[in-house]
Amino acid sequence: MVLMAERRKQKPTWEEVPPEPVPIQHLLDLRDRIDTRDSRAEIIEGQLIVSPVPVFWHEQACQWLVQSFHAVCDGNDWFGDTRGEILLPPTADLIEPDFMILRDLKTMPSLVSRRPLDRVLLVAEVISASGIRIDREVKPRACALAGIPGYLLVDRFTKPLTVSLHSEPGANGYTKVQTVTAGEKLRILAPFDLTLDTSSLPLPG
Repeated sequence: MVLMAERRKQKPTWEEVPPEPVPIQHLLDLRDRIDTRDSRAEIIEGQLIVSPVPVFWHEQACQWLVQSFHAVCDGNDWFGDTRGEILLPPTADLIEPDFMILRDLKTMPSLVSRRPLDRVLLVAEVISASGIRIDREVKPRACALAGIPGYLLVDRFTKPLTVSLHSEPGANGYTKVQTVTAGEKLRILAPFDLTLDTSSLPLPG
């Protein structure tokens, strides 16, 4: 994971003063000036983070998510998205989830890369080695504060592999977390009314 941020002027003082956060527009301009070669480029905690190309299993897990939610999306005018970005105003984070579900497909703006926050029903991440803390801690809190109803996490760094659903967003993050190990079933309630069978999730070799 590569961290990039514009230099800030340091105030001379005997006491250590936390640096002022870089305005998000400056980071967006920086992102536009560099070549990320189709890598995921997110703004997290005031830094521009460019993620490395994921391992093959990561892409298998993402396809599993797409397939698992295909029927419920198809029946509700929703869309399973794997490339869009979302701005989360409470924390000024700009994320590119591995997978998300958007409502009202027929009226979705089609010529923009940023997805409207009020259309997002679920964000899902498949943890990579470079993003363990961000995917487990930072993004769930940011998504909850932004009011996103659910955050799904596929975590291969637990033993055994786990799948967790964070739901019921509150002032300090999601207030409910359901976790199953690979092979078990995870019940996802309204608006999905879906039982996610993790026995079909490919396991990393």
